[in-house]
Amino acid sequence: MKLILSFIILIATCTDAKSCTTFVLKNDSSLVYGRNLDWVSDNGVVVVNKKNVRKSSLVFPPEKPTNWISKYGSISFNQFGKEFPFGGMNEKGLVVATMLVPGGVPKLDNKTAVNELQWVQYQLDNAATIEEVITNCARIRVSTISQNLHYLILDKLGNSLVVEFDKKGTHFFKGNDLPIAVLENDTYLKSLSKSKKNTHSRFNTAANLLKQYHLYPTTPSPVNCSFSILEKVKLAGSWSIVFDVNKLEIHFKTSTNAGIRKIKLDQFDFSCSTPSLLYDMQLNNKGNINAQFIKYSNSLNIKKFNSATASNRITLPPAITSLFHNYSSTCNCVTK
Repeated sequence: MKLILSFIILIATCTDAKSCTTFVLKNDSSLVYGRNLDWVSDNGVVVVNKKNVRKSSLVFPPEKPTNWISKYGSISFNQFGKEFPFGGMNEKGLVVATMLVPGGVPKLDNKTAVNELQWVQYQLDNAATIEEVITNCARIRVSTISQNLHYLILDKLGNSLVVEFDKKGTHFFKGNDLPIAVLENDTYLKSLSKSKKNTHSRFNTAANLLKQYHLYPTTPSPVNCSFSILEKVKLAGSWSIVFDVNKLEIHFKTSTNAGIRKIKLDQFDFSCSTPSLLYDMQLNNKGNINAQFIKYSNSLNIKKFNSATASNRITLPPAITSLFHNYSSTCNCVTK
């Protein structure tokens, strides 16, 4: 119990007062997802996650872990180590990202659980559409170790979904219930209320700029437009990421490297017969960085995890640190 309490202090310390903004920009030819992570550090790794990998979630009693085998490969952005992403896109064009939000989680039940960051990886591993995300939510529960998160999700069909949790259950917003595909650090219904009242907020700023996109005399590319919107709603601006779903491309920049880097998903081998790959986000690259990914190194993964805890002034007991340092070694390729 003492170790679990220490882990709760870890997450509470590292996420308090941090913010994010996400949105979907789409028209007849484009489908783009913009994401700002406003955080204490822009350090982290981009991870190539493989399919056909057996995993068991990292949760604490009385929660029961979820076991699964990844169906899809993905690219994710991680700060606290491989398998615990803040967001990413899979090979089917599904995009998922996290944001802090006031709230809670459903009462303990008989479902197996994944923690709030691993929930992202579970969906990237197992879902191609928002409907499959909803189906997955009927099978598993989210175990919020400390902070409450909500998620904006986009699939290649152009459908958006917001998933939120509280003590009453899981709440989905899609279709007519999601008139504005924007999310910030407030519940979706509260953000909509602010929109109706025209209250100043990042939600309203992003929503208004999305409306203006089609009114520009010379319409910029949707990727450039998305970066422009992200610039106007950023706070710390640690990561600004644009997922081009139709092209299966990811564009991103960080607070210490304003050069836009590009990743092409269809150029990666997601089979688990080849090594997983990592990209160090502190490298000073620009342009296409596919060739800059290196073979997964547990030492680099540990270095990034330790850097994340240090930047957030976190001291962990050795047993908890070891769980995170060694978690990726528990995820094994399933050979036929």
